[in-house]
Amino acid sequence: MLDLSKKEFYWNYIKRAAYALKTGELVAFPTETVYGLGAHLNDAKAIERIYEVKGRPEDKKLTLMVADREDVKKYVKCISRTATKLMDFFWPGPLAIIFTTNDDTDISIRLPDNEIARNLIRTAEIPVATTSANVSGHPASVNAQQVLKELGGNINIILDGGSTRFQSPSTMVKPDDGIVKIIRQGIISETAIWSCINTK
Repeated sequence: MLDLSKKEFYWNYIKRAAYALKTGELVAFPTETVYGLGAHLNDAKAIERIYEVKGRPEDKKLTLMVADREDVKKYVKCISRTATKLMDFFWPGPLAIIFTTNDDTDISIRLPDNEIARNLIRTAEIPVATTSANVSGHPASVNAQQVLKELGGNINIILDGGSTRFQSPSTMVKPDDGIVKIIRQGIISETAIWSCINTK
């Protein structure tokens, strides 16, 4: 566990974790919602390992976490007006949006409102696939100690950034032709989603 409250070690720890991601290892890190577990999106063994350590069903996809909004364009074929509204209103923040990729598959993308998460992803310079850092079906971890208890023996690095701000999972939505389907209800309410969509 790497304690990021020790400011003199902050960037060394970020770089160490980024290198771990690049080389196929799993890294747990804080976001504003819950702690995430990340792996290199294009490393099949690392992705397989995420599913293995979590006991996560294979039909549940992971979320691509990005450091900057511009990164979305690397993966997405077209950003709809509805998706743009959601991004303008809620990003960076606790909303994962499902887009259609350049190869016509769906992908969930989130831009977190957390400096540690974004610095890690930016430093790694790779696409980072994420999920919550807990055993599938268990409550999400909201501090590094809970991650250690849940997954400690199975992951390489835990970045300890203290307790998360919201201590609740992100909301996931799928916008389509002005209609938004709530895939997972989280910290952002359905009312807030529709308030955003109906704003001119």
